[in-house]
Amino acid sequence: MNTVHRVILTGGGTGGHVYPALAVAEQLKKRPEVESIVYVGVEGKLEEKLAKQMGLEFVGLKVIGLPRQISPKLFSFPWQLSKAIWQALKTINEFKPTVILGTGGYAAAPTLSAALLKSIPFAIHEPDSYPGLVNKIFAPHAKLVSLGMEAAQTKFNRLSRKEKVFFNGNPISERYSHLPDRQTACINLDLDPHLPVVLVTGGSQGAHAINEAVYAMLPQLISRENAAVVFQILHQVGDKNWQTMESSLNPALRHHRLYKPRKYIDDLSIAYAAADLSICRSGAMTIAELTACGTPAIFIPYPYGAQNHQDFNAKTVADAYAAKVIPQTELSGTGLYEVIERLLNNNFKMSQMRQQMLSLAKPQAAAALTEQLLNVSAGVETITENGGI
Repeated sequence: MNTVHRVILTGGGTGGHVYPALAVAEQLKKRPEVESIVYVGVEGKLEEKLAKQMGLEFVGLKVIGLPRQISPKLFSFPWQLSKAIWQALKTINEFKPTVILGTGGYAAAPTLSAALLKSIPFAIHEPDSYPGLVNKIFAPHAKLVSLGMEAAQTKFNRLSRKEKVFFNGNPISERYSHLPDRQTACINLDLDPHLPVVLVTGGSQGAHAINEAVYAMLPQLISRENAAVVFQILHQVGDKNWQTMESSLNPALRHHRLYKPRKYIDDLSIAYAAADLSICRSGAMTIAELTACGTPAIFIPYPYGAQNHQDFNAKTVADAYAAKVIPQTELSGTGLYEVIERLLNNNFKMSQMRQQMLSLAKPQAAAALTEQLLNVSAGVETITENGGI
């Protein structure tokens, strides 16, 4: 294929919309026929920080998400969106993309709108089992609809060209397929390689409810240092929750050998390499990482997500016997400790969960979506499931 490709990536608001685009960018950067890549997102949001860290050119739009309740923002939204579409049109006119990939979130709406106005071919990727509003709106106009979770397939059944919908899985960075050995990872994270490791993470910002449950179970963990199963906790507290943890948690607990709090873990792949079990939200990208690494999980779905999509995500994995689910309304320190202890005491169950997690993995997702995207860029009419890789 001699086509020269110029690619715009767009999407954001949360890591679940940003990380798939960055995983595709990682693949695109290896392709000599890709002349240039630009990331278009919301100014000052997560996507700007992560795209620039990766060395991508970033164009920041000033736009807000559609308010779901009556408020002054609802009346300013059309004006804000119109301005952002105009910004996106200007970027398209200057950059001259051959294809655009939208990965969801309100950050993608202006650029996909501009793509429609300019007749630029575009693809969308839906990371969750329950599609977001932007992807539902633009899916009928996309040349390709990529799905991160198979359960989303039924939500796109009304498309006139169902053959353009592919279950690729969620693209993740290649580092999740090349983990260090467990002992090296434990030493890197100041953990005891001889004890089970429970990784707790509520996402990059942390999760207050999960954090509180962990703090509540620490006295129980520490008082049972001589129990049949003694485990250690690696806890990504989150930047916004760190000060609260430092000021409210007893220093004897905060500095105990079995508890390792971190404000932020720069490379979660190393944490997954060390972990025997993860306690986490059930965001689409978290699930993609867990399945790639084969790490069993206890999900506490975020209860306020759009259409309760994290509940759908968690159920998909739990139904495959790869995870347990605790609704946030039922979360407590004692209850969480009991579930962890019960799982770690059952080697057969843990082994089964690991195998089931691995069976759900889609390690070729980033490569497949990249190939499909370049086929759309080249004007290929019939896109195959793996794009020809």
